[in-house]
Amino acid sequence: MAERFGLHEKWLDRMTGNRSRYFCEPDSADGVPKNTGDLATLAGQRALAAAGVELSSIDFLILSTGSPDHLMPATVNLVADRLGLNDLPAIQLTAGCAGALQGLYTARALLASGHRRGLVIGADSVVKLWPANRDLKRISPAELANFALFGDGAGAAVVDASVDGPGLVVDHVVLRTVGKGRKPAQLVRWYGADGAPTITAANGKEIREPMGEEDYKAIEQYVPGLAAGVLQELAQLTGWPVAEVEHILTPQLNGVMADRIREFMGVRPEQAVGCVADTGNNGNALPFIQLYRALKRIEEGGGDRDRVLVTTIESAKWTVSGLALRYRREAAGDVQ
Repeated sequence: MAERFGLHEKWLDRMTGNRSRYFCEPDSADGVPKNTGDLATLAGQRALAAAGVELSSIDFLILSTGSPDHLMPATVNLVADRLGLNDLPAIQLTAGCAGALQGLYTARALLASGHRRGLVIGADSVVKLWPANRDLKRISPAELANFALFGDGAGAAVVDASVDGPGLVVDHVVLRTVGKGRKPAQLVRWYGADGAPTITAANGKEIREPMGEEDYKAIEQYVPGLAAGVLQELAQLTGWPVAEVEHILTPQLNGVMADRIREFMGVRPEQAVGCVADTGNNGNALPFIQLYRALKRIEEGGGDRDRVLVTTIESAKWTVSGLALRYRREAAGDVQ
């Protein structure tokens, strides 16, 4: 990352704690995903294969993303076409860090309304925010730091209303906005680097308007407390003492912040399931990546009782969300 962005390794490590991240390649001819739609399609295909379900059994498709490939057509419809899905509801949610749980929240409502099975995908890429000629001189140091912070990725889950087979059973979902009276802590403009207008700065100098802005002080101030509040709410809803829960997925802004938030939440290192230091902040994909890691840990551990609590905080206009899940190895009378 230091070589790619022209930033110092020690600065990257101290400020972000991220060791690596992944890029789409818009000019790729060797199968590397080019954009959000490519990522979402691959994730959807792999989720369907892993679940061992027929494509014809899918009743709806949900895609949450903060970086669609176009304003129109909706990326979810392009993904549906590529997956071979047709004649079903295809829903696209515009969101950031809470988007994956917004997608699962919506899916749960659809399952409760009579649908039997669906596919939920979260995907993001920042390729559109780069200048077309990849000229790093056109990007301010603050924006370069964001490119080191955020990663490209996708995750997907098959959600099912039946009781057949093992899976993560959803006990509770928490989702609500808490942004009333709060200033947004993140802003991403839609036009990308090449479309950015020139504005006049306070000193009278003409500069390119930044593609995105983040209020890191507000994030550092509010996210730990909001995350701890969601965790305690889930503990009360389930009756599970936090200290006894086997797997806890904490918010993942970056590697440094993830550790600080985990400590504030009172989550022990062996309980926490993270990924951001290895993958970068993948936005809508990140909770799926965490869930994938938790599931692998559960399957390898072979325990009789595996519980999962998920907390995500979106600082753009302040959304809190959480999930309480149990892993079932046998059929059970719950919605999965």
